[in-house]
Amino acid sequence: MVEGEETAGLQDNSLGRLLTLADGVFAIAMTLLALDLKVPALGHHPSDSTMRHALADNSASYWSFLVSFYVIASYWQRHRRVMRLVDKTHPRLFRDTILVLIVVAAMPFPASLLGNYGGTPFALALYGAFNVVAVLLLLLLDHDVRHYRLMPKDAESVYGSMHKAETWRSLAVFLLCIPAGYLLKQDGPWVLLLLAVPLRFGRHVRDRPAGDA
Repeated sequence: MVEGEETAGLQDNSLGRLLTLADGVFAIAMTLLALDLKVPALGHHPSDSTMRHALADNSASYWSFLVSFYVIASYWQRHRRVMRLVDKTHPRLFRDTILVLIVVAAMPFPASLLGNYGGTPFALALYGAFNVVAVLLLLLLDHDVRHYRLMPKDAESVYGSMHKAETWRSLAVFLLCIPAGYLLKQDGPWVLLLLAVPLRFGRHVRDRPAGDA
């Protein structure tokens, strides 16, 4: 397909096939995260105390699974939010989506590294850097959809500022992860909780009646 070529119609269902591919990659990546949830080897008749201690020792893997599942789900939601408003296809749309999917498909690797070596500064820094790339690619997709006018004008207000705020907030948190691993050491991964806390606070502020102090 020649660069700059635009398809006004969707008769070949190219957009539908792209969305199907994206949904499949997101679903597989989210499922692969569960491979790190291993049952500890405790022999034939472990005591209750032994089992609890063994599960506690693996808590970093559970934490990594929950955070990474949330992160990939949020990427899927943002990608879906853009794509459901698109009414034209363009080579940039396919290129940007494929780039996003490359990062998403590889996401179980930094997630596993974080789960197994989360107390190591480099593990958190790599996790943060990996997700910075993912967020930047989503921003690139957003830019190209707007630049090439692939959604109706009236759809831009539906897409809205909340999407932008969520994306920039995620980018800030993942950038913060890079130095946090070295500055906070073992407590560095807790920085990832900021992905949820500011979002809830932001919604609370937006939903307050105008007259409330």
